[in-house]
Amino acid sequence: MVLAAALSALLALSGTACPDTSDVHHASADSVEATLVGFARLPADTFAGGPPSGQYGDGVRGEAPRFPAQPVQGFSGVQLADSCGAFWALSDNGFGAKGNSVDYRLQLHRIAPAFETAASGPGTIRVLESVGLTDPDGHVPFPIANEGSADRPLTGWDVDPEAVARLPDGSFWIGDEFGPFLLHVGPDGVVLGPPVATPDGRGGEVRSPQHPALVASGPGPGEASRATIRASGGFESLALAPGGDRLWALLEGPVAGDPEGLLRLYTFDLDRRAFADSVRFYPLDQPDHLTGDMAVLNEREVLVIERDARQGAEAQTKRLYRVDLASADDRGVLRKELVVDLLDLRNPHRLGGFGPRFRFPYVTVEGVLALDAQTVLVLNDNNYRSTGGRGPDVVDATEVILVRPARPLRLAPGIGLRPGCAVPASGDS
Repeated sequence: MVLAAALSALLALSGTACPDTSDVHHASADSVEATLVGFARLPADTFAGGPPSGQYGDGVRGEAPRFPAQPVQGFSGVQLADSCGAFWALSDNGFGAKGNSVDYRLQLHRIAPAFETAASGPGTIRVLESVGLTDPDGHVPFPIANEGSADRPLTGWDVDPEAVARLPDGSFWIGDEFGPFLLHVGPDGVVLGPPVATPDGRGGEVRSPQHPALVASGPGPGEASRATIRASGGFESLALAPGGDRLWALLEGPVAGDPEGLLRLYTFDLDRRAFADSVRFYPLDQPDHLTGDMAVLNEREVLVIERDARQGAEAQTKRLYRVDLASADDRGVLRKELVVDLLDLRNPHRLGGFGPRFRFPYVTVEGVLALDAQTVLVLNDNNYRSTGGRGPDVVDATEVILVRPARPLRLAPGIGLRPGCAVPASGDS
């Protein structure tokens, strides 16, 4: 059904502000007894060169930068690289907000985890290269922080990159939260075309409070915001369909006017560089939950991270759901099934120095990738230099883990590790 019709049907049939999740399959505890089979850690204070950073607070320039270079920071998305054992990881927008990230250069990093497994391994991560995002051809139509420079490097003031999908030609599509926009960049990080705005199904665009048009002409005194999605509610998840002709793009927050607890899943046609005239809805367990990332499994199934905003011992929901994209009901609401509880993983080999049960309690669990039918990679954004995972007094590292679900996943040909590449040996579970 077309987007406007889908929205009308959803609103007419919902009858409530909360989603009906009575038919959602929440698998039993025994059926999601997943196991930690690999662990690697990147120290928080890891830098990728470049100019000093961290000089801004809420858009106001301070006396001196806090950091000597550009921190690698936490990761908000992950994709396979061409060489075995390497991955492309997308850094978040910087230091947690638009105003304090003016001098943070947006980057993709090619990383190589040396996982600690049951067999061996140091549990470390090497940063092999860092590729900055730039717009030398002026495709970005709104003013950016480095407007006057020749190469126009993009910063966390300009774009909030939260999701990434890599195409066979080596280019990347990036999901942004400030628009929200979709942005296409080449293997060298150069922007290849104008950012693509998100249709709202009502003749306009979905816009966050950080949308450039709203920042340039915000509401006057006593006027309501014209934003239609909350801050940090844009594209948190992207996945390239197995055919390579479409992206699936999932919002992190609901659009104004949509029923509470239902998030739009868009389809984006890569040939037309346009969103399809259809939309489906991901049902959250609780309306205040968030999504974190999405990984393709096959033509009709994806994995979605669902999380609460809690950390450490207080965290209650950090989950991987398998979502059937062909299961939408007459409102467009999808079915999902719990496959991994990241707060309760078996850890028989006590990887990472943790006990026999492992928790991944980060506020921002933001990367997932299926490596084979029995192995899923998950990573976090550490919100550098802040806390939000291992404890209120811990400056969080970036952790990359390998998880074995209780039951094998069904992967389409071409999804997962390339032929000849192997998952690190994990020994007996």
